Parts: sequence; structure tokens; C-alpha cells
Amino acid sequence: MPRRTRPTRDEQNALRRTFYERIGRGDMTIPEAMKAMRQMTGLTQEEFAAHRDVSRRVIQDIERGTGNPTVDSLNSVAKLFGLQVGFVRVRRNEPDQPT
Repeated sequence: MPRRTRPTRDEQNALRRTFYERIGRGDMTIPEAMKAMRQMTGLTQEEFAAHRDVSRRVIQDIERGTGNPTVDSLNSVAKLFGLQVGFVRVRRNEPDQPT
């Protein structure tokens, strides 16, 4: 198994900027966001799960897009990044139609 290298401070800052820009635009899926958050920290799935007090399986399933995490699990992970689960508008390809 290859050794993992933690991102440098500059790399972490670049990853954070990209992450928050994409979150702000609303073009990140939960699996993408989970993986990005973990990569910013430079932790393995197991380390990240222990740090956020969830199981490794929760992190693994979310990153694969096969999980069905609870809101509490998602908030536990997101809190570290100043985020929380909430209602967001679903993006559509067509412009909004007046109702």
C-alpha cells in the first residue's frame, strides 16, 4: 500500500477555496463533498471517521454514494467545516417558471 502524504498548508488552502466555491455554487454532491472534506484534512477514511465520531463504514458508503446517512451523521462531519445539513434548492436545467 503506497504511503499517503498529507497536503501542505498551501494545498489545504487551495482545496478549501475550491470546496467553498463549489458549495456556494451548489454544484457538489454529498459524496463529492465528503471526499473533498476528508482530502482537505489529509486523513484516511478510518481516521476521519474516528475524528468525527462516526463509523468508517458511514464515511465509505457516503463517498461511494451508496450510503443513507442520518442528518446527525452528516452534521457531525460538516460541523468541522462550518456547514450543516439544510434544505437547498434543486438545480434545474431550465429557468424558473412563475407559479
